[in-house]
Amino acid sequence: MTGIGPRLREERERLELTQREFGKVGGVEPNAQGKYENGERSPRADYLAAVSTIGVDVLYVVLGRRTPLAEQALSGGEEKVLE
Repeated sequence: MTGIGPRLREERERLELTQREFGKVGGVEPNAQGKYENGERSPRADYLAAVSTIGVDVLYVVLGRRTPLAEQALSGGEEKVLE
């Protein structure tokens, strides 16, 4: 998958949301959400900021690189699993 649209769709599907639900979070209609995912339109910064509040990795959507996890954000149990 390349481009913002397919990555945005991937994030929506990862969060198990419909286009309607996802668009509502971003403040857009379902048809606009579909156009974002199909690459017909580009999302605005305020939309990306809004969807980031539900766990969308905006760095991944825009640049195709996952946001690295900060080591200090890991719990003790998570650190043990990674070891």
